[in-house]
Amino acid sequence: MALQEILSQVEKAGQKQVEDIRKATNSEVESRLSEAREKGKAIAEEIANETKRQIEQLEQQEIPAAELEVKRNRLETQRRALEETRQKVHTKLGKLGKSDLEKVYKKLVSDLPKDGTLHCRKEDAALVGKLTSTKMGTSISVPGFIVETKDYRLDFRFSTLVEKVWQDNLSVVSGDLFGK
Repeated sequence: MALQEILSQVEKAGQKQVEDIRKATNSEVESRLSEAREKGKAIAEEIANETKRQIEQLEQQEIPAAELEVKRNRLETQRRALEETRQKVHTKLGKLGKSDLEKVYKKLVSDLPKDGTLHCRKEDAALVGKLTSTKMGTSISVPGFIVETKDYRLDFRFSTLVEKVWQDNLSVVSGDLFGK
């Protein structure tokens, strides 16, 4: 029985060692798993922070770029609207009826020098000649007229007058068109 008892004690000691090894192994596995979880959380947090930083950086770059593009588009649209308005003015002046044209010419020739030479469209020569005693010169191809003296030249072509008035009043026209 002594042998049986020794074997039993050896078996119990072996089982205890196995149990201790199992506990130590489980503890080591849990410790490593916990460490791996912490590292995983840290890596995930680092990735999330880096992603958030990149998103914020993109927003800081893209939003102003988009705002600038919107502003450029708005300005281009406004520029086109202004240009269309100016073209409509030119077109309307080019199509003035005889009575309206006479009113415009009458106002323009009221202060002309008498010693110059007046150049106007061929179709307007009779009308302008009736309104002024200024000598008639060669014809021009656009509505309005030019007066030349030996010292200076006065340009009353409608296109020139529109451009001058346009430049002088561009901010007013913009305000009327775009509410500014």
